[in-house]
Amino acid sequence: MEWLTSGLRRDICVLLYGEERRAQALKSAMESHYDRRIKPDRFYGALDALESKGFVRKRVEGLEDVYSLTEAGRERVETQLEWMRSRVDDA
Repeated sequence: MEWLTSGLRRDICVLLYGEERRAQALKSAMESHYDRRIKPDRFYGALDALESKGFVRKRVEGLEDVYSLTEAGRERVETQLEWMRSRVDDA
């Protein structure tokens, strides 16, 4: 699952699971979660990578980009969650 080798990409998908978010609100939520600033080029690079792989879709609303998960993105988050549960349950 190459798309999850980046924790940032994985966590973006988790935050988008079940809802869409404006780019700036998504970035703020990530910074709050990590308790540190994320460089814009790193953040938007992660979003671009997820979009190019088909896990995230972007639409423009006024002046803002709004992101949501695709079905493929939802499936990957669910697969990751199952794997994590199995690892924690086995411990």
